[in-house]
Amino acid sequence: MRRTVFLALAIVASGVLAYLLTGGTYALGSLSLVMVWAIAGMGMVIIIGNTGQLSLGHAAFMGIGAYSTAMFIEALPGVYPGMLLGTLVGLAIAVVFALLIGLPALRLRGYYLAIATIAFGVGVEQAIRAVPFPNPVFNIPHVLGGVPAGYMRDITTFFLIAAIFLVFFTIGRVILQSPFGVKFRMIRDSEVAARSYGTNLTRNKLQAFVISAVFCAIAGSLFAVTQGVLQPRTFGLMAAIDLLLIVIIGGAIMLEGGLIGSFIIVGLPALVLEEIAPAGSLTLIYGVLLIVFVVALPSGIATGLVLVWHRKLQPPYMAAIRFVHKLLPVRGNTVVTKSGTRMFYTEKGEGSPLLYLHGNTGSHQWFREVMDVPGYRTIAVDLVNFGRSDRVEVAGDIDAYADHVSDFIESLDIGPCYLVGHSLGAGVAMSLAMRHPKKVRRLVLVDPAPIDGMELDDDFYALIRTIRNSYRGLRSSIARSMGTRAKDTRLAKRLSREALLMNEEGFIKHAKALASLDLRDRARGFKTPTLVVHGGMDPIVSEEQSRRTAEALGAELTVVDGVGHALPIEDPEHFKEVVAGFDVA
Repeated sequence: MRRTVFLALAIVASGVLAYLLTGGTYALGSLSLVMVWAIAGMGMVIIIGNTGQLSLGHAAFMGIGAYSTAMFIEALPGVYPGMLLGTLVGLAIAVVFALLIGLPALRLRGYYLAIATIAFGVGVEQAIRAVPFPNPVFNIPHVLGGVPAGYMRDITTFFLIAAIFLVFFTIGRVILQSPFGVKFRMIRDSEVAARSYGTNLTRNKLQAFVISAVFCAIAGSLFAVTQGVLQPRTFGLMAAIDLLLIVIIGGAIMLEGGLIGSFIIVGLPALVLEEIAPAGSLTLIYGVLLIVFVVALPSGIATGLVLVWHRKLQPPYMAAIRFVHKLLPVRGNTVVTKSGTRMFYTEKGEGSPLLYLHGNTGSHQWFREVMDVPGYRTIAVDLVNFGRSDRVEVAGDIDAYADHVSDFIESLDIGPCYLVGHSLGAGVAMSLAMRHPKKVRRLVLVDPAPIDGMELDDDFYALIRTIRNSYRGLRSSIARSMGTRAKDTRLAKRLSREALLMNEEGFIKHAKALASLDLRDRARGFKTPTLVVHGGMDPIVSEEQSRRTAEALGAELTVVDGVGHALPIEDPEHFKEVVAGFDVA
């Protein structure tokens, strides 16, 4: 949805800018034509970029849609009945031809498929020439025939075509994100692997071929009722090459590539080159531009922009978010421990001290909804290297983190306290209770880091590096940790921005610390009353790992069904009941 909204804003902005710069609506007409060809370009993205089938016959489907619409407008009284029926008939004919041509042709691959589809395209062009219908076709009624020609028609047409383009962009995204899209990409990447997974290659290739043909037929119908003139060569071999170039230049994988490529191939000559290029030099300039784009961005402009965004622009973007978020006021207090370290915390209530320790990429915000536990002075602290506490050189050292928490307890004079640790914070809590047992009177471990370490492979560390340099990846990781509240975008946004405050070295070092954690020897003779709480749907820590932790500590184990890795935010009331109930047990 966000991509669609962003694209809509970009289209509107480009229309307004073109209107202001040219002082007229000619540019809006050119942009409307760009979006018409972009719809066909998205069909090519589906068949070429996502299914890996090289087709050079899809311009013929544009011709089928265009001429069907024109013929029915001519044959039926009234403009709109003919437009509607002609478009529907054009779609039906395009689907029939896609099935008839696609079924045998899609048994071919690569250049052989391209040659077969070229033959189809040339055949359709010659068939159109032979139809007893005036060629070229002039004076096709405009889709907005009720609006007088002029500024209002051009502006309204622009917004109408933009709306239709966005509808088909959304449809295309739904298709590519559905199981159909997954199968298409499996076929593109490896037909052997796709077949081994049970994919019906012929059926799925045919589905992609038909879907792309529908996109092209719709584009052809829109071309007819916006341009008003048709001629067979408009949808001939050169049009097929233009569609291929739209995909190559714009980007074959992303639907946005259809729009970007269409702007380069269709819009740029109409808006710029025809005005400034010397007579007869347009083809040369066009060829040079194509070479530049292909050499500089071999994956296409859309894909290239995404790569630049993730590889170059994400770190400064995340740094800017981090800087702004850190400036925002936040309620809480800061204490300076005996080691000279500043540690930030929030507290609520009165009574026996209850101290919360958050997990990796976390902060006190993870306990925001569970601070009101009756009978307790509830305290949520930002561990060093997290949140608004100081950065120290011991990133990833669980024992060092425990020592800092020990100093924090002394500074607030809250020992011995009731200690609750979540995830990585549970590992810190275990180390603290074992090394400073007099400061912890009772212990609750929520989805704890396993006492014998976590098994992490090289792929996991690669994922961590990606998350460190991608705000979207970080938000996705945070949402996964939020379990049943993953769709709470407001909370995910707040927790993700808190995660940005963590020491960047911690992304890798914390993972390594959790992998090497082994407190089993220290756990011998452990006497602090302990409860291990495990979310039944936890995707990070397994129930077996929580069970081993409980057995090593001689602790109770409680499995909470229906929640994932974050009981404090998934079910705050039940979390408070568990914490309060264990203290009186």
